[in-house]
Amino acid sequence: MRVSGIIHQQICQLKWHLLACLGLTMVLPIEEAIVNLKAGDGFFTTTMTFPAIMFGPLLAGLIACANVQGDLDEKRYIFWRSKPANVKLLITLKFFTGLVASLLIIACPIVFALVTNIIWNEDGIERVFFASYVPLPILIAIMTYSLCFACNMVVRKTARAWLIGMLIGCFLLVLPFMLPLDYKDFVSDVMIWSWGPYLAIMLITPAAAFVFSLYAARYDWHLKTNLKGLLWVGAGLAFLLLMLFSSQVANIKILHEKEFEYSKEWPEWPSIEDIGGKIIFKGQSYIDIDKNSISLSDISKDTDYRTAYLRPKRIEGYHVIRYPHNRHGSIKIFGNNVYRLVIHAYIRKEEEGAIVKTFIEKVYLRSYKHTEKSWMPVCELDISDCLTNNKRWIRMAMRLIDNRLFARVNNSYVLVDAMNPGELKLIDKKLDVLQRYRPIKDRKKEFSIPLVPIEEFGLEERIRLSIDLNYHSYNDNNEIYESSIVDIHDGKFAFCVLEHDEVARYDVTRWDDENIYCKFSTSRPYTILEGVTGTPGRFSPQFVKNGKFYCRDYNTLLVFDIRSNRRIRKLGHFVRMDYHIEDMAVLEDGNILLCAWLDQDQGISTPDKQKYYLYLLKNPE
Repeated sequence: MRVSGIIHQQICQLKWHLLACLGLTMVLPIEEAIVNLKAGDGFFTTTMTFPAIMFGPLLAGLIACANVQGDLDEKRYIFWRSKPANVKLLITLKFFTGLVASLLIIACPIVFALVTNIIWNEDGIERVFFASYVPLPILIAIMTYSLCFACNMVVRKTARAWLIGMLIGCFLLVLPFMLPLDYKDFVSDVMIWSWGPYLAIMLITPAAAFVFSLYAARYDWHLKTNLKGLLWVGAGLAFLLLMLFSSQVANIKILHEKEFEYSKEWPEWPSIEDIGGKIIFKGQSYIDIDKNSISLSDISKDTDYRTAYLRPKRIEGYHVIRYPHNRHGSIKIFGNNVYRLVIHAYIRKEEEGAIVKTFIEKVYLRSYKHTEKSWMPVCELDISDCLTNNKRWIRMAMRLIDNRLFARVNNSYVLVDAMNPGELKLIDKKLDVLQRYRPIKDRKKEFSIPLVPIEEFGLEERIRLSIDLNYHSYNDNNEIYESSIVDIHDGKFAFCVLEHDEVARYDVTRWDDENIYCKFSTSRPYTILEGVTGTPGRFSPQFVKNGKFYCRDYNTLLVFDIRSNRRIRKLGHFVRMDYHIEDMAVLEDGNILLCAWLDQDQGISTPDKQKYYLYLLKNPE
């Protein structure tokens, strides 16, 4: 038997199947390139390359079955069995000819994307994308090709053989999550880091399938299949896959749940507060957590923490906005007294025809002392100078560090001695020294963040504050006063932010007297299934605590491990459809306390018909 003749024969048998598969894989990249060309950007493809590659394992299985059937259909099988053929050589050449052809088909969209981007795309292409996401589909394609080839050697019906091979492949993909391998996140543990036991499965399986194919052909093994039983097996494996994917979007354990009816006495904000180590719900009750159970105790008789409303001084003709927006202020305990620190800005509006112009006139930093049923203003600092020449917009932030209060107004800041909040003392004031938020445009390049010029803070706090001012306080509802996106571990600094449809981590590489230098480290994109239930966006509440990144949206809470050697890993996902997550807190024992409400009149927000829920969640590890 001539080797070249056999290879030529196999290619001729597969030519129409190969052309059909090539057309299926290239339709999306070519369509995207045409759309980009019509938009004037150039003839190139980027985002549609990955979906095309993801179809590769399915098409590889089809090519394998077509390859086997070329010589194992009834007439052809009788012909070559009656000849003195070298079965092992024939099956070996058949196996590897089809495998190489399948890999060439899968490689076409990759080569097309690389070439078109080099020629027409000025921004180039992210090679990290190909390095992270291309190897896994190729390995899976090799595995599915081998399984379908082996199945078709014993099951002579092409469709059933392809289905059986795919079912076995799906089971092998699910298997690592059933073993004690600490695999939690499909994206990080598998799609990006396909190594260890997972890599072994995808390499050992093709070798075992190839050896099995040789013996099946040599000894003429046949297997008659029961379609009904096959469908039941498929349903079982589909159920296992469903369990895997559902665990990716609803795997945070609920330790306890408590339901409440809406009360008109509740303030709008906040839901959960930590005052002096005591957790308070809606300013009405203490939240007591004992043995993973939530209970409430009334605080109406406790004069130290009785419900009260913080109201700014009103000036006729002016509208008042405050910071923090969603809270009553930053809390400071001094002796037996409770204080709140708030920034109030007074806004005047002028109408010129249909145009309404806004002017910020005054800005005050105020402290309020809790006195039985009310908050009494005890100290006030006029910080209107921080507005400088810009009085059309305002951005505010504050943070209390070592009894010193940092308060930002636009690009200026004041530093205040808040040891005794009843007597605020101005330490320093600097105008127009802070820079506005600058988005990260090029991940390939190192970028710098201005280091805040405050010598009173230590280097660690200065770096943390500088990063938070740039990437945690650019929206009005920022929570920089109580949280941070910076992680400090073993003397190394990193920070995480939500960008478009992914979580990105940046590492601090170095710093000097004026700047902090950072570089993109890694990212974890959202999956399609996560996008169905809703994912947090760049303006959603987000913070880092003890090596974990927390972010939430209206009905979704996500927890990521950002210190893992497997890059960013999703540890937990909590979803309550039609609910609105209002507030959350990470407790001292590590568990998560979450407040959400459900409107019983769907689509119509009616406070009287809202039901509130407190969830005690197990913090995923």
